Amino acid sequence: LPPPPSLAFAIPMGCCAATACKPGGYDASDSSSDGSSTSASSQGAVNINEASADELIKLPGIGRSRAQKIVAHREAHGNFNGFEDLAAVPGIGAGVIEQLSGQITFGSDESSYCSLCGLWSGCPCQGFKVVAPCSGSGWGPSWGGAGDHEAVFFPDNAEGAGLRRVLDVLSSAKRRLDVAVFAISHTPLSSALIAAKRRGVAVRVVTDDVQAKDEKSQVAQMKKAGIQVRMDSSEKFHMHHKFVVADESVLISGSLNWTHAAVNKGNENVIVSRNAASLCRQFSAEFDRIWTAFAAGSVAEAPAGRFENDVAALFFPEPAGTNVGLIRKELESARRSIDAAVFTLTNDTLVDVLIAKHRAGLRVRVMTDNRQEHVLGGDADRLRKAGIDVRTDKSWYAMHHKFAVIDGSTLVNGSFNWTAQATKGNQEDALIFRNAKALASSFTNEFERLW
Repeated sequence: LPPPPSLAFAIPMGCCAATACKPGGYDASDSSSDGSSTSASSQGAVNINEASADELIKLPGIGRSRAQKIVAHREAHGNFNGFEDLAAVPGIGAGVIEQLSGQITFGSDESSYCSLCGLWSGCPCQGFKVVAPCSGSGWGPSWGGAGDHEAVFFPDNAEGAGLRRVLDVLSSAKRRLDVAVFAISHTPLSSALIAAKRRGVAVRVVTDDVQAKDEKSQVAQMKKAGIQVRMDSSEKFHMHHKFVVADESVLISGSLNWTHAAVNKGNENVIVSRNAASLCRQFSAEFDRIWTAFAAGSVAEAPAGRFENDVAALFFPEPAGTNVGLIRKELESARRSIDAAVFTLTNDTLVDVLIAKHRAGLRVRVMTDNRQEHVLGGDADRLRKAGIDVRTDKSWYAMHHKFAVIDGSTLVNGSFNWTAQATKGNQEDALIFRNAKALASSFTNEFERLW
């Protein structure tokens, strides 16, 4: 089945067709109806990394438009390593991938190719060497990004699939939920916290003091249910995080405020990170830092961040500038392309890098919110004058993302707008995922959809 509209495409994970997957390779004769060999051969297959647009047009499901997009994506992001990378091309969905299975190669050794998952090595059949699709019915789809990081995008679809992903985390918590969210007015989400409290889960919430005064805020109801809630004490700066740590093992991060407008109308994202002990430890420490500071009525300044296993968790305010410097350095490392979708752009330090990379010949594209492009100090017009293509939404609802995809393999994402206030005043977070092509491709798909 194709993925739900609000979720990004990913390869299936896990196979229970034990009779089909065999150490050393799939024996295609096991499934041949006439007893003859049906081994998967690459003879006549098209090398997707070398074919011209005219050659690609001949493939099933690929017309001239898709062929041109494949070539353009390859030139911008480098060679495809498997179907997972190919799915990042606009217009290449699950149906097209299925038609291309067995029709293309990626220029690697056919003996280690699985035509179902599109991997040349590390097939999810747990070390089995597969050269033909697994025949069992035990494949379960895993929507989203790489490994244990799942990308979910909003506005939600009619079935509420994205919201269910978040609610599943809250309803599955057994011991602790630490919630740091700028605005909380979405009744099903606040009700999930109240339900967790009633079943014995320790629930703590930090939120923004100004947003808590809104007539739609659910803060009063949560307090009435016995949930501990703390707020900042500044009307100028904000508790702007949007993260949850569940049972010290699952992290929800991203741009999503807990409001009906964000869930149903805004352009938003969350990343659900499972089995993420290191990330959860760092975000739990951030929550405790804020929790303690807010009790004392003080501003919680963040420590300098660093990379652990190609992931950096950055928190703000961090007046020394180390953390925003890490984001700048990541942008400076770009060699081919930068796609940035950021709600508010006023940070000249970061925008200067985009302009420099454009002048160096890289493809740089920027999206921002239509109401935020002309704020005091806004850099959208400066980017346009430098020759960079800048687009905005045309909706009353927000283009509220705060992400950048660098060279198709590095993702920067979080609550962090590219502003001085986010750097030196607000409570914010940003994650940098290096060498995360599958997760980054999920965000590339979202960027292309909006673009």
